[in-house]
Amino acid sequence: MKLQGKILTISNFFSFSRILLLWPVLHFLKKQTVEANWTAFAFMVLAALTDFFDGYLARKLDQRSDLGRIIDPIADKIALAGVGLILVYTHGLPMWFLGLIIGRDLAILSLGLTIVRKEERIPESNWFGKFAVGACAVTVILYAVDIQPYGMIFLYISTALLIISTISYGKRYLDFVRA
Repeated sequence: MKLQGKILTISNFFSFSRILLLWPVLHFLKKQTVEANWTAFAFMVLAALTDFFDGYLARKLDQRSDLGRIIDPIADKIALAGVGLILVYTHGLPMWFLGLIIGRDLAILSLGLTIVRKEERIPESNWFGKFAVGACAVTVILYAVDIQPYGMIFLYISTALLIISTISYGKRYLDFVRA
């Protein structure tokens, strides 16, 4: 499959920068101090802004591209898994939750690659998936700055949304197979 659209765009730069912002977040979370946690939080907010602006600018500047459709969700998944992993070991995020996130993401990636191979198009994420990732991000942030019981509340909200989005993506894939 040949990627369509421009590669060097401001939108794609924002997506790639989200992966780079992972390093200072991890660095500060490893310190496990209140000040370092809030510094990590500031970098997380910056990463969240890049997530908003990559899609917004892609549409506004007509810079939508296949690379953008690939790198944006991959950047989200790398950032969420990386931060989630360190929070399991430093801030008490449950390992089962991280396993649920990673398992869901690997399943979606696998099913998406099947669609890419057969249809030569890159499927876009759906609203259930976006809400699930957003809720997971809030959960991770609440655990990073140790705001409980809200972290635990969002943990359960995120879990429900992850299950709903997994079912939604599974249904989409089944519809694809049947068509």
